[in-house]
Amino acid sequence: MNITHYVTFDLPVPYKSIMLYPVPLKEYMPFSTYAQCLQLDKNSIPDVKIISMSKLEYIFRASEENIEEQPYILWLDRLLALCLKDDKSFEKIEKSIERYQYDERGKPYILIGKEKFDSLDFEEIKSIISEQNMVDLPDESMSKEVRDSLEQARAYKSRGNKAPSFEDLLVSVATESGWELEYVYSLSIRKFFKSMKRMDNALHYKILLAASFTGAIDDKSIIKHWLSNIDDDDKYGDVTMDLDKVQDTVSLESAKH
Repeated sequence: MNITHYVTFDLPVPYKSIMLYPVPLKEYMPFSTYAQCLQLDKNSIPDVKIISMSKLEYIFRASEENIEEQPYILWLDRLLALCLKDDKSFEKIEKSIERYQYDERGKPYILIGKEKFDSLDFEEIKSIISEQNMVDLPDESMSKEVRDSLEQARAYKSRGNKAPSFEDLLVSVATESGWELEYVYSLSIRKFFKSMKRMDNALHYKILLAASFTGAIDDKSIIKHWLSNIDDDDKYGDVTMDLDKVQDTVSLESAKH
């Protein structure tokens, strides 16, 4: 489902009988907690039964076994409450846990209003919510071991640099853009992070461009215009490029001997 038009203008995305709304920035902190139910990497668990489950079924089963340590179904419920903010049908059941049931075949579904949403629907809903709100989903095309190694490489690369708090990010965007903080708060999660990334792009472009005029930069191909695409097609591109350089250096040293 192509939702480019909807996410571009922060419009709610229609899916069957429901409307999925972009989450406002003021809800980012609870949203980031609830969104963990979309980021589960169940296929990295070495258990055939778990791997064979759909992701919705895993959320159900894991929550049933230990709701205190794995409150996925509660997170999913609160996540849907945020994303279905104007869908009054979502609030009709007093006990929200009653929305999450199994059909006669033992397959899980979510009841919203009078419509049942099964595991395939959940995958579509997960995809929409993730794209609307820039949720970082695990790259299942590579093993968890490889992803963990790349994350460690990224952490090593950024050692010594303390990550800014979310409050710092809010203030930084307001300071750099000249926007009032109240306006920043009114942005959607997606527009906030895209604005922040675009500002960072513009700043680095200006610095590199100025440096190129002084002759400090020989290879001008590294200067990418600040309006160039900023979507991460290769999530670990910055780390893998560094690893490639290390491997090339090691190969060269080995050849000398």
